[in-house]
Amino acid sequence: MIKARGFIVWGGSIVIVLGLFLIFVAAGWPGGADECTKATADAPNTCFCEAYNIEDVENHEPGVRQKVNTWFNLYAIITSLIIACRVYLDRRGIRSGNLMKSDTWVPDLYIFAVLFLGLGSMWFHASLTAWGSVLDGMSMYVFAAFLVFYSIRRLWNSAPFFWLGYAATVLLFTALHKVVPNSFYSIMVLVLAYLVVEGIIWWKTGKFLQGTKKTVLLWVFSVVSILTATFFWVFSQTGKFMCNPDGVFQPHGMLWHPLAGVMAVLLYFYWREANDSV
Repeated sequence: MIKARGFIVWGGSIVIVLGLFLIFVAAGWPGGADECTKATADAPNTCFCEAYNIEDVENHEPGVRQKVNTWFNLYAIITSLIIACRVYLDRRGIRSGNLMKSDTWVPDLYIFAVLFLGLGSMWFHASLTAWGSVLDGMSMYVFAAFLVFYSIRRLWNSAPFFWLGYAATVLLFTALHKVVPNSFYSIMVLVLAYLVVEGIIWWKTGKFLQGTKKTVLLWVFSVVSILTATFFWVFSQTGKFMCNPDGVFQPHGMLWHPLAGVMAVLLYFYWREANDSV
């Protein structure tokens, strides 16, 4: 059962998160419209570029508001499955001192975090509601907080601190989403915290990025992936040069989302190479 637990988490999460999502798609989306839907002279009837019908949002109609930005988030099913498969194979093999190869729930949590990073975003782009935005933000906090607390646990082997600190951070940042709706700044706080802890690991071990060519390349490519994704996120915003609201090509959904998933997979394989105690 433990060996296959990652698949159970993966499949069960898909059934719950995507299943509930499809119910709302069929029945309609309650709740008020998100702030980004408020049209201005520079951004008429758009939100993260892709065009939609504001009346559908206001009338709580069923369906999907932004089809490209929504459905391309299904990439997360593949990225999380890649990790679930590797976790399964590691659990069948010889145990090591690596958390990502262990029987603990930490690898399973990461499978969920990578999956929810995409599926959580679907709720926002499909509904364009305020509460959908909170779920979208939560999906990013679930992932970004993991970076911080997994790295802390590599330094300090305290399971209670990992779980309690992680849960409290996700809840805190999700609650603050109403106050700071632009999740970019909140995510940057968590990313900077992760980089600080990663730097401490380098200093403490005396090994830059774990000291091998493979680990350096995995980490660097993960950074390149998220920086490239961020480029498309910034320049495909409403009013930017890559934005074409009625176009089939929507960089936000087609590039920003999947490249974030690539980053998540590369980080997993980077962590998997570490010789950490559990």
